[in-house]
Amino acid sequence: MSESQSGIQWHRGLLLILDALLLNIAIVIAMWLRFDGQIPAVWWEFYRISALWITPALLLFGFAFGLYNRVWEYARSEAAVAIIFASTAAMIVGSAGVIFSESEIFSRSILLMTWLVLILLIGASRFGWRQIRRRLYTETNGRKNGQIPVIVYGAGHTGANFVHHVKTSDDAPYRILGFVDDNFSLTGMIVSGQRVLGRGADLPQIVERLGVSEVILAAPSASGKRIRRMLDYVRDSGARARTLPRLLETADGSAALDDVRDICYADLLGRDMADIDLALDPDYVSGRVVLVTGAGGSIGSEICRQLCRYAPREIVLLGRGENRIHAIYRALQADFSDITLTPCICNFTNEDHLRQVFKQHRPDVVFHAGAHKHVYLMEEHPTEAVRNNVVGTANVALAAAETGVERFVAISTDKAVDPRSVMGATKRLSEILLMKLNEEYQTKFTAVRFGNVIGSSGSVLTIFQQQAAEGRPLTVTHPEATRFFMTVEEAAFLVLQAGALSEGGDIYVLEMGEPVCIHQMAREFIELNGRDPDEPGAIRITNLCPGEKVHERLYSSRESLKATRCGGIEQVVRGEPEIDLSPAELLARAREATVSRTQAEALLDSVCNPTEAPRLLDEEVMEATGG
Repeated sequence: MSESQSGIQWHRGLLLILDALLLNIAIVIAMWLRFDGQIPAVWWEFYRISALWITPALLLFGFAFGLYNRVWEYARSEAAVAIIFASTAAMIVGSAGVIFSESEIFSRSILLMTWLVLILLIGASRFGWRQIRRRLYTETNGRKNGQIPVIVYGAGHTGANFVHHVKTSDDAPYRILGFVDDNFSLTGMIVSGQRVLGRGADLPQIVERLGVSEVILAAPSASGKRIRRMLDYVRDSGARARTLPRLLETADGSAALDDVRDICYADLLGRDMADIDLALDPDYVSGRVVLVTGAGGSIGSEICRQLCRYAPREIVLLGRGENRIHAIYRALQADFSDITLTPCICNFTNEDHLRQVFKQHRPDVVFHAGAHKHVYLMEEHPTEAVRNNVVGTANVALAAAETGVERFVAISTDKAVDPRSVMGATKRLSEILLMKLNEEYQTKFTAVRFGNVIGSSGSVLTIFQQQAAEGRPLTVTHPEATRFFMTVEEAAFLVLQAGALSEGGDIYVLEMGEPVCIHQMAREFIELNGRDPDEPGAIRITNLCPGEKVHERLYSSRESLKATRCGGIEQVVRGEPEIDLSPAELLARAREATVSRTQAEALLDSVCNPTEAPRLLDEEVMEATGG
């Protein structure tokens, strides 16, 4: 017999002895209660007969219901049920034996009280010892193994779930000292075995009194404004702030030990997602074929990740960059092995190849995330911008319509509103084209306008992170420039929800709140990284790039917004279209514009705000920035 097997046998033997002893104690307690502490000598014969019959029955049914082959450290409610069933069966059989013995002394009340006390004693022996063992482990091994003393900020589902993970892990790096929560009614309450010690404003006193090293924020659906307030309380306490994932970063809002991460700037921009329905109609993508263009990009890859949560039958990962498509394919394959993933290297400006892909896979839903997006680059390459963003979008849309795709969702941008840049104008043209195609085909065409996506390649935050890592000043193009921001997870969520909401011919935007000042954003980013934003050389003001605006908008003066049934998403109510051309005529002009820069600029200028110059001239840029 191996050492581990020997240990199991000893453990099982001790439990058998313990349960036999507890049964005898239960009978004595029941008798003591029945006779108010004065047990007549004659009733000890009843005790002997009851113990003789019930003890073997208890051990027998204990084996039958698994009381001696469980790992009680991880036992849950089903183990408590097993204790009740084993005790009940033992008392029924044992009582029948007592009756069969024809003893002159018999008491149903004593047997009933024995049953109740036995359940309590066995339950306490299993679950009580587990709690004592964990407390001893925390107090002794916790400090010895270098566990970090922490407070969990947020006593809701996520915080309670996290504390449970910590308590059930033998190698948890944290020692939980309690909760804080801004809900005053929770102060003093017990959540997952830990007391709510106070509110966020009480953190300085709590941290000093308990010697807390870190405060872990457990507020996955909190708005950026609330996260800022929580972070201020933590900073005032002098502890290090860390966080659990936001709601859209996980499938169900749950969190485990390895999910704890540092606060990033994206956390300060998030919207309150608590009241937004994250569920999708099961007939929307579940069990269906979905094609995503630009699947290797920041937004496209996140769309694919979130799609996998709703169990589509197949996802076609279409893109022209083989390395990016390979990366997202391998990542999704590792996490969602039950979903068919088809990588497809295809440039959607190649109309013939694209049609072959659609005929081969016959997608039910298409998400068009592929596009050229860098404003300053497209200013220098207008023909390529038209080829990719307008003609390429038309190619995908027409291939979808011809193969019977049910829903088509394309990503647009706030730069398409009263565009002043090549990139914005191409996106506005693609919006117009899709709305016109919706009138001619059964496919439901939808566009979604984004603000800036935090964390996407080339975004301002990515640039800030690179500059900070290299020890360079953070560059801001204009001291008053503002932008709308959203996280990658929110962007993908908006795409999926917009597709579900759309009846065709719609444009949607996310409620973005107030635009963020880039200069203020740079200051907060520096502070978040433990530096002083007022130190010399921390921030450097540059010039606006060609085509850039100081401020962006989500809808034009010819449009308005209205609420939808999905909180947080609004529909753009459109005015008169800028271009009175059929889809075929518009596409023909776009194809011509891919040949000549002059034709490209003429086409793009036709959708620019007529009350303003088509694009900022270099002199205007210098004047706006004081350069």
